Amino acid sequence: MTFIRTEPDEGPATSRPLGDSGPRPTPVSDDLTERVVARNVLHRGRYLEFRIDTIERADGSRSTRDIVGHPGAVAIVAIDDHDRVLLVRQYRIAAGEALLEIPAGTLDVDASTGRTEDPDVAAARELEEETGYRARSWRHVAGFWSAPGFATEFMHLYLATDLVPAHEDRLGPDEDEHLELERVPRAEAIAAAERGELRDAKSLVGLLWLARQTDGSRAPSPSRAGTPGEHRIVEAEFNLSMSDVLAANMALWRGSRALLATAAAIFGLGVVLLLNGRFLLALPALVIGLATLFGVAAVPFVWLRLRGRPELFDTTSAIAADDVGLRYDSPFGNGMYRWAAFKRVREHDGFVFFETGVGPGLFVPLSALSPEALSHLRRLLVAAGFSPSGRPSDRR
Repeated sequence: MTFIRTEPDEGPATSRPLGDSGPRPTPVSDDLTERVVARNVLHRGRYLEFRIDTIERADGSRSTRDIVGHPGAVAIVAIDDHDRVLLVRQYRIAAGEALLEIPAGTLDVDASTGRTEDPDVAAARELEEETGYRARSWRHVAGFWSAPGFATEFMHLYLATDLVPAHEDRLGPDEDEHLELERVPRAEAIAAAERGELRDAKSLVGLLWLARQTDGSRAPSPSRAGTPGEHRIVEAEFNLSMSDVLAANMALWRGSRALLATAAAIFGLGVVLLLNGRFLLALPALVIGLATLFGVAAVPFVWLRLRGRPELFDTTSAIAADDVGLRYDSPFGNGMYRWAAFKRVREHDGFVFFETGVGPGLFVPLSALSPEALSHLRRLLVAAGFSPSGRPSDRR
């Protein structure tokens, strides 16, 4: 299970007072700062703390603030293999009705240490408890204060994809939670949010964020008719070593279903031969099957082809990407490609692979991209119509 963060980690997993689970304060003008000089806790419940804070302004004047302390929470936009959003319906006594929401939950606080739970851990737990699914791919997409006028709750929003049922040791809902799971097609869920049929704030934030990534709500850019990479929204330069090329080819082998099926067949043949006592024939089949399965079989082919060409590794490679497409300049391949030319774009084993389905694939080490550049690249790909699996879905 991999968590990808597209913004700086707020670091809420350290020990802090209840209600201080969000990001560190951003410096502001001294004229706006309010300093807490006294705190009167009226009640501490299971998760919430009700208090009156006495504050002092920069000019020395004082006032009071009614505050609800909260440890923070997580919310998850979960999309299954059929492009459906997982929503849960539950009765909310404060709203006086049953609401349809994205899965969410409060961060646990260790009673003995006061340490607040890591949001990454909480997100995985809440998704499993409320939906019965686990996700192999996680992405932290946003963080926001739910009601900063009086509450300290900071919500961490995640995108969860590549879902699998949690059959073994499945975590169930809390005893006081009664939930109904609903699977709603992505377009229908977004439309319901836009029509006002969903009235839960975190669900609106999550689904309207999803709408900006997947539909035409973002204004089209005039550069779509231009040259791929011309506007250089994402740029990177990198030097590829022999080990980089070998690692990329091994990753491609491991990511190929056809090769994995071939590896399984060869290995299975080896097992059959071994069980029949034909050891000399079984050993090569077992070795070749395992080598293909782990991608090691690609190494001799690539090494023999490149070992006599040291000039390939002395030249700097570069990419430039925008909403039109990708410009790729490298000794291993170069050209300008519109996004529609790619059959798949995916992150896999330390690389981003751009696959056209014709000729060798293009690849960029993830280490060559800054966190900001990688975040921009992902947004470009979503806007170009690539699904979370990396395959084109709804291109516009």
